[in-house]
Parts: sequence; C-alpha cells; structure tokens
Amino acid sequence: MQEATKAPPVAYYDYIIIGGGTAGCPLAATLSQNFRVLLLERGGSPYGNQNITNLATFTDTLKDTSPTSPAQSFVSEDGVVNTRARVLGGGTCFNAGFYTHADPEFVQKAGLDLDLVNRSYEWVEKSDGVLSQN
Repeated sequence: MQEATKAPPVAYYDYIIIGGGTAGCPLAATLSQNFRVLLLERGGSPYGNQNITNLATFTDTLKDTSPTSPAQSFVSEDGVVNTRARVLGGGTCFNAGFYTHADPEFVQKAGLDLDLVNRSYEWVEKSDGVLSQN
C-alpha cells in the first residue's frame, strides 16, 4: 500500500478497481492471485488509526467528517443525513447500527401507516434491543 503521489509515473495493470470497500478489497485480493491489480481508495488505511481501532473513540470518528477523517458525511437519496467510511475496507471499519425514528413526513411519502410505524417503535424500544416473540 502506498500513497498515489509516490506511485511510479507509468505502470501497467490487468485490472483497476475503484474503491477499497467491502466489495473492492476482496475482489482485488482474489484477482491479484493471478493478475496485476491496482486498487484505488480515496481514504487512508484504517490500521493504526486510534479512532477506528479504539471502541471508546468510535463516536468521535463518526462526528469528525473533516477532509482527513476516515468518516464522511452524506445525504441518502431519501434525504437521510448519515456518515459513511472513507477508508480502506469501507464501512466494515465502522460496523455499527443506528436506530432512529423516521420523520412523519417521510412515513407519509413512503405510503406507510403512521400509527403502525409508531407502534413498531414502541415495540422495539420496550424490547431493549432484543428481538423476541412472546
């Protein structure tokens, strides 16, 4: 692994993979067994980054969306503000789940029953995160 600015000015590859996420890394590893592969990742390496390897600083990593951070803010097609990984290995470096309530306007636009959606929130919150059938 090396910074792009330190790469040779001319190099030849059988495959160039854009993005070192959960699909790009395994694909590059598999192809590199028989071919010359260049994997391009806009982020850095997660190794040695305390904000990724130390669970105590995990939320700090998600909040820091500066240009040098391994996290990047984005807005989904549905208008949900979120954070995604900008680091080799992709989102598996930020492997966590988040529970939020949908905006009532979104529920309406999605054509869902708001009363049913609200009752489902109550059910999940009473279960303390453990999904079981009674």
